[in-house]
Order: sequence, then C-alpha cells, then structure tokens
Amino acid sequence: MKLENNFSVAAAPKEAWAILVDVERVAPCLPGAKLTEVTDDNAFRGKVDVKLGPVSLTFDGNVKFVERDDDKYFAILKADGREARGRGGAQADIQFSLDGADGGSNVRVTTDLNLIGPVAQYGRSQGIVAAVSEEMVSQFAACLEEKVVSGQKVEFGKLNDAGASGVMIFIGALKRWIFNILNIGLSR
Repeated sequence: MKLENNFSVAAAPKEAWAILVDVERVAPCLPGAKLTEVTDDNAFRGKVDVKLGPVSLTFDGNVKFVERDDDKYFAILKADGREARGRGGAQADIQFSLDGADGGSNVRVTTDLNLIGPVAQYGRSQGIVAAVSEEMVSQFAACLEEKVVSGQKVEFGKLNDAGASGVMIFIGALKRWIFNILNIGLSR
C-alpha cells in the first residue's frame, strides 16, 4: 500500500535536510521507535512499537539509505522488519524530499509499505493504516519542530514511552479515520 505524508519544518532547506538525515538525532521523535544500533553511516537497526486497532505490534528491523542526494534534498530508504512475536513482517521503500517554502521547508514522504504474514491481516483496512501513518508523521513533525529544530537534545525515554505513544497514536489515528469516513459519507 502506498502512504503519502507531508509536513513543514521552520528551517531553511539546507538546515532542515541536515537535521532529517541525522538519524541518531531525529529517531527519538518517531513515536514508538528506538534506535538500537548504527551499523554504518547509512544503515541502522531499531525497534518500532505501533498499535493497529486493538493489536500492539513490535517490529525489529533495519533501515538503510539506498540513495541520497544532499544537493537535491532527496533520499530513498529501504526498511524491513520482523514482528517480535512472530506475527509476520513489514517491508517499506521510503522516499523523502524537501523544498523551501515561506521561510521554512516542506517535507514530502512517500512510503510503499508491504505487510507480510499474519500481521498483514491487521493492515487489511488501509484506512486505519493510513490514519496511523498520518498520526505518527504528525507527532514526529511536532517533536521535530519543538525539540530538534530548536536545538534541544531529545532522549528516547522522554518521548518514546511505547505504551503511552502507542495509545496516543491509536487514539489520534482513530479520530482521523472516523473523520475521513464521515467526510466521504457527507460528500456523497
């Protein structure tokens, strides 16, 4: 399934790009994520806790820059992970880019997500997966703006309490999903 997200950063493209490609610096802002190992300048290991409907999932996996153009502010990442309790896995190709706008930067993220095995049944409703994705990106962007762009150091334990963030992501995603359903119904 294809997921498209956008957000703004109150920093010029050069500064925003330097922040976004600094995985160690921004990883604590991704809800439920924990960076566990830097294998080289372009490859990382970590965990992500996410809640899809009533089900909590933990993915252990790898993320690697497969293409990166610092002059054009464009990158492609490949991610793969296995659900920790043996319920399948996920693979994603993620493209992100940014451009300048109104004294800041617009960031575009396109994810081609493939859920594999039993975990794929939780993703049957693309609406809830898209809503969870939107909520995670929204929380990431808010943290990025509030903490990282302002120069504060973000620590994993402070922002990524898996239980609290999983519940908050689910609540936010549920609101988005219901709102989208209502909008579709009203437009008919």
